[in-house]
Amino acid sequence: MNLNKIKSILPDFQMSHFNMFDTIIFLKWETTLDNDSWEEHTNLILGMTSSDNYKIFIEFMDVKFWRFRGNGQISGFYIKDMAVRGYENNSKYEVGDYEENEIEFYCSEVTIKSLEKMDNNFTLYGKRYKEYQDE
Repeated sequence: MNLNKIKSILPDFQMSHFNMFDTIIFLKWETTLDNDSWEEHTNLILGMTSSDNYKIFIEFMDVKFWRFRGNGQISGFYIKDMAVRGYENNSKYEVGDYEENEIEFYCSEVTIKSLEKMDNNFTLYGKRYKEYQDE
């Protein structure tokens, strides 16, 4: 996984720092067809925010063993590189949240699509983001 897009904004970012993202704001499934093998793969694009006003979009390729429940509020987010433990390529990463088990899955690749610092004036579900922080 390439963290360059994140490190251009947060230079000291490490894999363990994904726990800063605690609210899921966007979730999209895409089914793609591999042109070589003709196999279908399910990809997931996930958008999340952090309490310090960062918004990230991440694409997870070839998602397996998907589970999601709850309302999108999570207690920190993690991505673990399982390849170092000898896991197969299609389960290279374990993804989930700490404590609540609201989301969990495995995938073959992770791509950071974007990371940005938000101002307090953007809207989320019809409210200004600042109003959610004040609740």
